[in-house]
Amino acid sequence: MGKPIIFGDKIEITYNLGKENEFKANKGATVEIFDQEYIILFGPSGCGKSTLLYCMFGVLEPSAGKMYVNGESIYDFSPMQMVHFQRKTMGIMYQSFNLIPSITVLDNVALPLIFDGVPPGERFDRGMELCRRFMIDKVAHKRPTLLSGGQQQRVSVARSLVNDPQILIADEPVGNLDSITAAQVMDTLAEINAKDKKTVLLVTHDAKYLPYAHRIVYMTDGRVERIVPNPEKRQILKLAPGTTIVTEIEQIARIYPYDSPNELQVKSIVNYLIEELTFDQITRLQKITEAVISGRMEGGTYLRSLMADFDTGGVGLPVARATEMAGKLMSINEHALDIQRFRRAKTGEGVQIRNMEFINRIAEFVAGQFDLSLDATGKQHFEDAIAQRIGGFIKRDEFADQVGLSQKEGGVGLNKKQSFDVSRLIEKLIALGIPRTGEAHH
Repeated sequence: MGKPIIFGDKIEITYNLGKENEFKANKGATVEIFDQEYIILFGPSGCGKSTLLYCMFGVLEPSAGKMYVNGESIYDFSPMQMVHFQRKTMGIMYQSFNLIPSITVLDNVALPLIFDGVPPGERFDRGMELCRRFMIDKVAHKRPTLLSGGQQQRVSVARSLVNDPQILIADEPVGNLDSITAAQVMDTLAEINAKDKKTVLLVTHDAKYLPYAHRIVYMTDGRVERIVPNPEKRQILKLAPGTTIVTEIEQIARIYPYDSPNELQVKSIVNYLIEELTFDQITRLQKITEAVISGRMEGGTYLRSLMADFDTGGVGLPVARATEMAGKLMSINEHALDIQRFRRAKTGEGVQIRNMEFINRIAEFVAGQFDLSLDATGKQHFEDAIAQRIGGFIKRDEFADQVGLSQKEGGVGLNKKQSFDVSRLIEKLIALGIPRTGEAHH
């Protein structure tokens, strides 16, 4: 393997240097990117990934460190050299498309060629070739404002390639698109990488796009935390045997993408200590459980999926365990709906605190799960506490404290473990019931 085409050496970028509002966006970030790689800069909003991307593009000069592209320190370029670099070496896609609304789609695509002095006829031919490739030739003579978001992003892709750049950079390119259109754009970028042999650099905070990359650069608080090869893709950067090993950590990272390596290791060990399921089984379980919660799978199908062999698309649970798990989910799902109904039951004074039908059902379910034996007073206090928690009038810890009080103090008289268990189940019901109504909860 030759030298990297991009080498960021201890990059530091500070905004408002020396002022009261000074902010260091990149803190010694070092990264190497090789020709024809698909690299994703990944991390939460504000971690410095877009700042590092634009430093590579030549528009954010580092406060310290050096940025090399094709072996040249780009911030040593003259202004004309930088213009040529950005026009010829780099192509860029933006989240907001940045199309000119007053000219046609074709003119937007061909616009960069004007600055290269390309004759109009050749501009038309090259622009239309890209329009046909990305299936926007039928709208080539329309204004961009008449196009859908997906069509506008395809215009942006075509424009970024019209100068045949070596490197294509994309800053959250699907952030404004629906899921189907986003997948189409991501597939297009993968095709550009695989077939056109372009190096692709993409910024995202969405973990579901990580499988597209050869390597993922995880960033946190302005630093490169780790760089992880994708074990499912053949690597451009050749690694010596034994240099890396695919472990369970890579699987856990897909479930918890923002966790540090130490946190992922802890989750792996805790999973072994308390749960016999593999992470492949957990991922499968999450998928079919989501289908039930979203209403796309009924209880019988869920139970059969839990029991079916993993190789046939199931989770591979024993019958007794699958039956218990399915029963729990169906009950939780049913009573989460009661929470929604309770929240929607309004009086002239707002949320109704005492809707007996819904609260009775929830209280009986929760008490039954933990074999709570409550007298009439205890049951009334229990229902009151549940109604207040579901109504949003008390917080989780206040609910646990309340049911732990004696009956004379207005509580239920539960011990510490019972209070914790009951509170935990109530929170599961709220977590399943409240988000579907679009409400906030605490």
